[in-house]
Amino acid sequence: MKHQDHEEPAVAAQRAVAALARTVEAFSRDLQAVKSGLRQSASAQDLTRLAKVVTELGDALTQSPAKRTSSSGGDEAAPAVRSWLVLAEDEAAVQAVLSELLPWLQTVYLRYKDGRESLPVCWLWHPEIVEELLWLMDAWTAAFHGEEASLKLAGDWHDRQRPGVAKRVTGYGEGCSVLAHREHAGRPAVTVPLMTDADPFVTWWATDRDQHGPTPTPEQVKAGRPGGASLTAVPNTAGGQR
Repeated sequence: MKHQDHEEPAVAAQRAVAALARTVEAFSRDLQAVKSGLRQSASAQDLTRLAKVVTELGDALTQSPAKRTSSSGGDEAAPAVRSWLVLAEDEAAVQAVLSELLPWLQTVYLRYKDGRESLPVCWLWHPEIVEELLWLMDAWTAAFHGEEASLKLAGDWHDRQRPGVAKRVTGYGEGCSVLAHREHAGRPAVTVPLMTDADPFVTWWATDRDQHGPTPTPEQVKAGRPGGASLTAVPNTAGGQR
């Protein structure tokens, strides 16, 4: 596949403006020549050229990504960036994503040594890992096969995006295994700390925020002690489980 950097719309607009300025300057000189009698022929050719440059300038500006319109005349919606974390709760939608992601992992991501070493066997239990891999796959698709595919985008994917994801995935799955997920099966994956105790904080922040916050309740103190119920926003890490 041949890759070619595309000229940015802003650069094209600047180029067209410069051309327009040169044409206007030439046209002004022609008018002065006509007035002085040095050139009696009307500068119709210059007028035509000026009109063409103005048209090209307008086309360059209207083709800016923020201004593109569809052939029907309506605004073309910008493509959404897919997210596993807020994907529709629909089996067909989930299946569609995994039917793309699984073969891409086999064909591309796991070809890299750090990709193979960082991906835990239990990766499908980790929505944060699936999220990272999904956007990385979409970035790869845009860099290599998208409408604006280019060597620059491909280089950025290799140099920055892929290594960054591999590094974060290493941290997400460190010390984890399939067995570590068994004891947490069926439990809420995430619990927001103090979710049911928010009312005193509403009053404090709305009416008395110059003072320290509400006094912790005995239950909250107990939960925050070592061995107590976790107050963190993620499951306890005992046994290697995130």
